[in-house]
Amino acid sequence: EAMEQQTISIAKAGITTVLNSRTSVLAAANPPSGRYDDLKTTQDNIDLQTTILSRFDLIFIVKDIRKYSQDKEIASHIIRVHASAN
Repeated sequence: EAMEQQTISIAKAGITTVLNSRTSVLAAANPPSGRYDDLKTTQDNIDLQTTILSRFDLIFIVKDIRKYSQDKEIASHIIRVHASAN
């Protein structure tokens, strides 16, 4: 109710009221195969039911394009930063 109607109904001690609620949900999901498949739909890649996906207003797909030289450079930088911190 809090997410769907943006309200919460309370009935306690003979008092019934409806309170407004402001909710936000940030979720992350990985493809079951470990890699996003451009030939599959978003739903198939995330492997969540349509009823759950339909509750989100926005869905962003963030893909890591593999580039060996760039990945190696980033990994080396991270190692240097952590090695110099000690």
